[in-house]
Amino acid sequence: MASQVAVIADIHGNFPALTAVLDELDRAGITQLYCLGDLVGYYCQINEVIGTLRERGVITILGNHDHALAHLGGEIPRSRSATEVLKRQLEIIEPDHLAWLSALPRSLEFTHAGRSYYAVHGGLDDPMDEYIRTIEPAYLERHAFAHDVLLTGQTHVPLHVPLGAQAHANPGSVGQPRDGDPRASYLVLDGTEPVFHRVTYDVAALVARMQELGFPDYLTRRLDSGRGV
Repeated sequence: MASQVAVIADIHGNFPALTAVLDELDRAGITQLYCLGDLVGYYCQINEVIGTLRERGVITILGNHDHALAHLGGEIPRSRSATEVLKRQLEIIEPDHLAWLSALPRSLEFTHAGRSYYAVHGGLDDPMDEYIRTIEPAYLERHAFAHDVLLTGQTHVPLHVPLGAQAHANPGSVGQPRDGDPRASYLVLDGTEPVFHRVTYDVAALVARMQELGFPDYLTRRLDSGRGV
């Protein structure tokens, strides 16, 4: 039997949420972990998040917030609030972590339980900044998609859609769920089927740290409802 594989995405500097997920994976004995990007943005503990993933050797790809921080001077043109946070994070990120972030790839491929997976943060039209909220077989056909499963992040909403012999899956967000469930979200590949998991974490600890550092309250106001910023 193939060992289990976990997939996470969209941590956004929420270290208590990441810690809760990793603790659960440790208890389950799951050591193979892939991260679909957006380690930074929104919340304040980006050095802790990056340092932990690096220490564990987690295979990670670049998200749109990561790209903006590492390559665009923190600019996300469509969002002034996101840009303000990233500009501040540029001042606090450890230089070694920034260099590591800058070198991340935009996609990854792996095989598990006889199925091939291709992962990007956004989608096949735009690997970092696309939002796939619905998907049809024609989308994969248009891109001549040759893998069994497309994995994406970005939307912060867990999703699994069978598409004939192929499929699309999104693990949801560790750090900022937007599906009405405030618990950190991730998925586990157990054989050929994705199994979604939710785990509670210490929201109050994150809020206290954000307040201590003077981040605006609106960034954490909706974490209890799982509705994002």
